[in-house]
Amino acid sequence: RRWKVLLNYYRGGNLIDLGCLDSLVPVMAIERYPNAEIWGLDHASEAIAEMEKQFPGIRWVVGDIYKTRFPDSYFRYVVLGEVIEHLETPILAIHEAMRILKSGGTLVLSTPNEETKLGEVDKHHHLWSYSIADVRRMLSPYGRVKIKILGSRYFPVYKYQFPSIIAYCFKN
Repeated sequence: RRWKVLLNYYRGGNLIDLGCLDSLVPVMAIERYPNAEIWGLDHASEAIAEMEKQFPGIRWVVGDIYKTRFPDSYFRYVVLGEVIEHLETPILAIHEAMRILKSGGTLVLSTPNEETKLGEVDKHHHLWSYSIADVRRMLSPYGRVKIKILGSRYFPVYKYQFPSIIAYCFKN
């Protein structure tokens, strides 16, 4: 469900999922727009190799989320799904995502909402916990921000299922 929501504003054109690991966002995007240029980037070479085998119509690349090799203003749609909470310097990843996003394009990110309020669940993997205000503060300098909360439809009180902040930034 989250992957579908991350694509709410995608209307074709080139897209990249940064920190894609095992995300199905690129797969869903290419299914909707088979002629689109779709990319997935992650530092986990094993995951990228597996995704290349399973989904050869997508351009998978092993790379650095902080320093991609794409030119300025290359993509119309950039996805950072459940990534920023894992990064040591998430603001640099957002800056890089905005650098490669065209003016008028959309950046969408998701992250657990106020994870620490419900107790520390994943201290070995999640370095940060974000509020709506935190996410808005990080994205606002780049354009208009729209935020929604996506909870679990099936496990609304499940201890390890945090509602996600879904933030769309429409770049100036």
